[in-house]
Amino acid sequence: MDNNKLQEFFEEEGFNVHLFDEQDDGVICAEIEKWTDGGVDMIILLRPFIAKKFIEYVDEFDIDDEIDAHRIDPEYKSDFTIREALKDFTGFHIRLKQIVSKLNKMKGGKDGTKKKI
Repeated sequence: MDNNKLQEFFEEEGFNVHLFDEQDDGVICAEIEKWTDGGVDMIILLRPFIAKKFIEYVDEFDIDDEIDAHRIDPEYKSDFTIREALKDFTGFHIRLKQIVSKLNKMKGGKDGTKKKI
């Protein structure tokens, strides 16, 4: 699957997608953006813009780390209790894993390594 098809896939899944050539070396990268149900703007950098990088992001997503990072912001800390943050990021991670499943079905594999998308 080429960059256009991958971009279309993410847009159909509700992401805003911004493609760019970060180092003028011909490698296309992307920032994909999606909001949690609680309203947290999540921007994911995919370098390069291939499905495997998204799958790695989801596999490495750590809910505790996300909560810790966001609770540094006093506004976030006053708007979200820890319980609300846990529910919000848990739901977001579940949705990301569902998107990985769809992506793998499109690719015909489970682990994201069968084909470069």
